[in-house]
Amino acid sequence: MTMNFTFKAINRSGQIERGHVRAHSRDAAVEEIDRMRLTPVEVRIERDRLRAILSHPLRWRRSMSSIQLVSLTQSLASLLKAGLTLDRALNIIQVTSEDRSVQFICADLERRVRTGATFADALEEHSAIFPSYYIPMVRAGELGGTLAEGLERLGGFVERAAAVKARIVSSLIYPSVLVLMIGVTISLVLTVVLPRFRALFAESQTQLPLSTRAVMAVGDFVHDYGWWVALILAGACVAVYRAWRDPILGLRLSRRLLEARWTFGLLAKTQSSRFLRTLGTLGKGGVALPDAMGVAIGMLQNRALLVAARDMHVRFREGADLSTLLSRALVFPKAAIQLARVGEETGRLEEMLLEAADALDRDAERTLDRLLSVLVPSITVLMGAIVAALIASVLVGILSLNDLAY
Repeated sequence: MTMNFTFKAINRSGQIERGHVRAHSRDAAVEEIDRMRLTPVEVRIERDRLRAILSHPLRWRRSMSSIQLVSLTQSLASLLKAGLTLDRALNIIQVTSEDRSVQFICADLERRVRTGATFADALEEHSAIFPSYYIPMVRAGELGGTLAEGLERLGGFVERAAAVKARIVSSLIYPSVLVLMIGVTISLVLTVVLPRFRALFAESQTQLPLSTRAVMAVGDFVHDYGWWVALILAGACVAVYRAWRDPILGLRLSRRLLEARWTFGLLAKTQSSRFLRTLGTLGKGGVALPDAMGVAIGMLQNRALLVAARDMHVRFREGADLSTLLSRALVFPKAAIQLARVGEETGRLEEMLLEAADALDRDAERTLDRLLSVLVPSITVLMGAIVAALIASVLVGILSLNDLAY
């Protein structure tokens, strides 16, 4: 029975070639590759496509989670600082880890390192599951002979970024759940509770209080036109999404979001912090700042900041000062600009960029805490007042019927 084999081989020019052959055994596949005047490096059976997809732990994922990345990076840094070789450190992490994704990636990285690839080149084969800043910093550490220190610095960066993201997400969970639950409660009152009293009010054939009539009218509107309202809202969301994807309108909306007072500068602070932290971390790791800026640009999600950063990148390569470029962009916080200027004047630009990122993160956390301290009670009082008004209106109507009965 013939089987499909995949192979990686070296041609006469010393280049790596990949391909497929059909043979009865692995030895026969190697002979077939030799006849192609190639030197086989790796020959393996090609598994069924569905089984290969299902058995690949990272096939359905676009990136490693923050927890996995922090654990892998910090463990590697600790083992390398203890004096172990890279392949041995990867083997230990593979054996001791209980995460199948980490086991898979470490096994593949170990195999590539043992065949002579650098760690950065081995990571390149899995670039889709690592952040854009990860591989350049690893490569800089390898070239400078400080891989362990670079990984330790990188692990701290990933951990810090994950902590900031987790704090923002966890802070928004409670108000989001609160709004959702109260919204569901209001919908149930309007669509389930009110119709049960409709027959009772209709039989009375009397003038109901204004508040009761208003609530009944709202209930009727939701019952009769609720789906239309939902469709209109969905259409509005689609229109906003298409406007956001439009190059010109999207840029205007992004700039408005940065400048809007109701965002309290949170978007500008968090995005700028991510950009500056990546730039400073890569710079301290040995990556040239112009190259580091090219990587840091990929950390930005706001289109206005992205356009400004790309223009800065071009001018920075031409020799312009970073602080001057940050001030001309008009989208970066003033604190970051001042710290960058101090760093340039003192020759400690990378350190001051990290200081600026820390300051922006602290400022964003304080702003978010203050907003939540006001937002959560306000939502609770407002939504509670709406529910109470609905129920009170129904009760007033019922009491008015009782007054007529007596």
